[in-house]
Amino acid sequence: MLEDIELAAESRSALEMMDVEEGTDGQQSADPRMTATADPGSIYHNPGVPTAAQGNVQFKIAAQDLAVLKLRFPRLKEFSDEFLQARSMDELLKIESTCMKLKDAERRGDVEEKLSMNKQNLEVSSVTLAAGSDNRWSVLHRGRFLAGAACSTKKLWLSAREVIDVTGHNPVANYDMASVGLGGFVTSKGWLEIANPGSTKMAIKLFNINNVGSKMSASKNANTDEMAEIAELGELKLAVRTMRVAGQFVCPWNFSFVAIENFLLQHDWCMSDLAGTENPAGTLAQFIDYVLHENANRWRDSEPFISTAEMKSCWTSFSSARPRILLKKEQNKPSHHVPAARQQQKPKTGQMTSSFFKLPFHHPRLSMPFTDACKAYNIGKCKKAAGACTTAKGFQLRHVCNWSDITNPNATPCGQPHQAYLNH
Repeated sequence: MLEDIELAAESRSALEMMDVEEGTDGQQSADPRMTATADPGSIYHNPGVPTAAQGNVQFKIAAQDLAVLKLRFPRLKEFSDEFLQARSMDELLKIESTCMKLKDAERRGDVEEKLSMNKQNLEVSSVTLAAGSDNRWSVLHRGRFLAGAACSTKKLWLSAREVIDVTGHNPVANYDMASVGLGGFVTSKGWLEIANPGSTKMAIKLFNINNVGSKMSASKNANTDEMAEIAELGELKLAVRTMRVAGQFVCPWNFSFVAIENFLLQHDWCMSDLAGTENPAGTLAQFIDYVLHENANRWRDSEPFISTAEMKSCWTSFSSARPRILLKKEQNKPSHHVPAARQQQKPKTGQMTSSFFKLPFHHPRLSMPFTDACKAYNIGKCKKAAGACTTAKGFQLRHVCNWSDITNPNATPCGQPHQAYLNH
């Protein structure tokens, strides 16, 4: 690794070679190190002056050779062609070597310090791009691939407002959402409204996958009110994610959709405030629509969008002003039907399912006079169909209740179409 002293010496050497001082009389400085070569600037400021001085001939590097050198030594791309053509080959190699050593020293330095220095260099490291064509499809200008803006999102929003019309750009629907796993999640009207930052018709249900296949989503006169509302929380989460990704494709400078999603994620989708209420997903959908409409108004008025921090106060105002419809708790309600679990449970052989089965074997109730009511049916053990139940001798039995009052020997059986063990 390069020591600090050696690095400083190499840096001074490179800087001295790049800093050609001229005397007041137009001649070169008396520095003995600079008398061996001609003034590089004279090649460009005085084209008629020969490129030889004091017997040492200095040749100008051809443009084709310079392109090869830049390809071989990437660090030379940071200098202009005029500056490089005025240097000898040894000087170019030293410049490349010194630049590589400086870059290596930066990599070995502290990360925080490196980031801080890069932030300071942003003020002077501007990039100038040549004019060119761009059709958003087959021809892309290289300006699309510049590094992301490091300024505040509000400044980015307001700067975009100065150069973009209030209604945004012409909408299209051929963005490659399938590459990120969300292909076919956005309605046609969703692509139309998200391209317009000032649209007051923007709504979260435009990004509901359940509205994509509907006929009205493809209609030219599609009405937003005809689309299905969001009813489930999972459905809402997918719609919010779809809206945020679609916004990144359509307008990369617009971070208002990211602010909405992060607010909902940081506050657990406001479940602490919506617990016990009817349709919490619908309430959140209404709040998202409110924020989208407010951001549209701010775009029209050239004001910053609602940030994640500001959205907390917006939610407090929205939720406190909105009536809370609590869920009705089903408690102390008389049941007029047999529970489903009880209906599905079949008595096993020998299992007593009521007090009727717990009677002693010789109990008088079990020794009642013979009737045409099926005993097996009344204790839940008859597997024959009604009308086809007979005794071993072929006597017809009815599937009716055979219960009677055991205290009255002359009492008649119940005879109702139900089983005795369930009703008596």
